[in-house]
Amino acid sequence: MKPRPRAQKMYQPMQAKTFPNVLAHWLAEEFPHLGGPKVRALFVDEVVNLMDAYLTSADRLKPGQVVWYAVDKTDLPHDRHSMAETRLVPVVLTLVTRSDIQKLARGIPLSQVRQEIVARVLREADAQAGVLAETDVALLFCVSPGTISKAVLGYEKEHQCILPRRGTVHDLGPSVTHKGVITRKSYLEAKQAPQIAWETNHSLECTERYLVDLMRVYISLKRRDMAVEEAAFTTGLSNSLVKEYADLIEELGLTDDELPDIMTELVRTAQTLLPDTQDTSVHVPETATAMQ
Repeated sequence: MKPRPRAQKMYQPMQAKTFPNVLAHWLAEEFPHLGGPKVRALFVDEVVNLMDAYLTSADRLKPGQVVWYAVDKTDLPHDRHSMAETRLVPVVLTLVTRSDIQKLARGIPLSQVRQEIVARVLREADAQAGVLAETDVALLFCVSPGTISKAVLGYEKEHQCILPRRGTVHDLGPSVTHKGVITRKSYLEAKQAPQIAWETNHSLECTERYLVDLMRVYISLKRRDMAVEEAAFTTGLSNSLVKEYADLIEELGLTDDELPDIMTELVRTAQTLLPDTQDTSVHVPETATAMQ
């Protein structure tokens, strides 16, 4: 049916009352040299797409949930990048559930419930391609970062796992805890790097690097009888990191005679990354033939 001229004249202007048109008009007035109508239309389309991606509708949220901006997991940290220059993704986090309330009502200690809530929030962000710092979680619950750190470490110790957070996913800070978990899984449980990476929320690259670095330090300290400072220079690792690996070596009781097959293979890889010395021999136990 062809619209009547009077009706068209009356109602058609109402169709122009949209946010894209408001934005296009504002651009034309405030930035007249930005370009013509086509350029402004492209700009407006991009802004609208960003709004659709980053503004979560309230009807998507359940009671107890909140929207937060997490760091994009794929945006690795850079020395010269501030947070303002880092890619962010919106994530929906569940701060409290009916189950949390029921646990508290049954008398379960707040510290234990907090551990489970913090673990849930970190995993929810991870599942949505984001990663949170402990400071993020501290702000969300209005507690100190130390309280969150204590909850994280307590949960990881009890469940023998590594929670995904910036310190572990992006390898920030001195978190030796995750290095210890990774090396123990390799040495004590004889697990391969891909499985360890999956179990510890790490990339395969990071997992392999930790294991190879452990063996590089092992070769430097145990086979070449270097001091910590010499081992640090040889491996390119910091003194503190070499000391951390040295403590792990002592804790695990690593010796040439008792290296499991999986560690022997790592020794070969580590040996190729160390400078040649007068003694470059690699002792391989007879039991290691399965890895060859």
